Amino acid sequence: MATVDEMTMMELSGGLSPLNDSINMSEYSHHRISNNDYSSDEKETLDDDERDIELEESGMFFSEFAEGQPGKKGPCGAADWVCCCCSRVGNMHVILETMREGKRKILCVMGPFWPCTILITYPIFTLVGLGLGHTFWVVGYPLPLLIVWYVVVGFVLSCLGLTACCDPGILRRQSKRMHSDWIWTKQTSSFRPRKAVYCRDCNCVIEEYDHVCPWTGTAIGKRNMCFFQAFVSSCAIMFVFAIVVVVAGSLFTAHHHTK
Repeated sequence: MATVDEMTMMELSGGLSPLNDSINMSEYSHHRISNNDYSSDEKETLDDDERDIELEESGMFFSEFAEGQPGKKGPCGAADWVCCCCSRVGNMHVILETMREGKRKILCVMGPFWPCTILITYPIFTLVGLGLGHTFWVVGYPLPLLIVWYVVVGFVLSCLGLTACCDPGILRRQSKRMHSDWIWTKQTSSFRPRKAVYCRDCNCVIEEYDHVCPWTGTAIGKRNMCFFQAFVSSCAIMFVFAIVVVVAGSLFTAHHHTK
């Protein structure tokens, strides 16, 4: 049998347990209220404060552009030593830039696939253009046709160069949401518009990102889309022109020999 002291302790503990439960429940309910009792503006302010802390903790807070971690190698990272004298924005190699009102203005930049452009794309179009032009000259095509051919080839190479070396639309870092539909990008610790996308190959955010073209060596975005479309269109014109000239010349030669 339990002693008087034991019974007294059991009664005390039984009497206090409802009080302890009520205290724990009140703390729990207060905790839930404190997490959910914020207005949307207050929550947005708290989120911005947390992101500012994340920016400060990361080593990219003072970067002017929305780029990823520095030192990350791109798809052609083995050839980065060639551009060791150039500054970088993500995996983009800045060839020429100026300062305007204390901000960097990129004038010439090459993308992560620049070796493909220099070693493959340019040689192919140059050899095809010069080779067919020389063939047209040897066969005896009229001079105006040769002039038109070399103009088309020069336009193709110019559009290729503008596409490869123009800033595709690298977004500047935004630590605050400029518009309500902007999205937080953790890779670059920056807000971005919905049409802007973080490109893993370029290691930065590109405005109105479309795709990465290894043939042009860079990403296609807001600022070089027009040059890229001109390049693709002129390529089609160049090859159609070459096919028409070759076929027409062959038919003319065959008809001349039959006579």
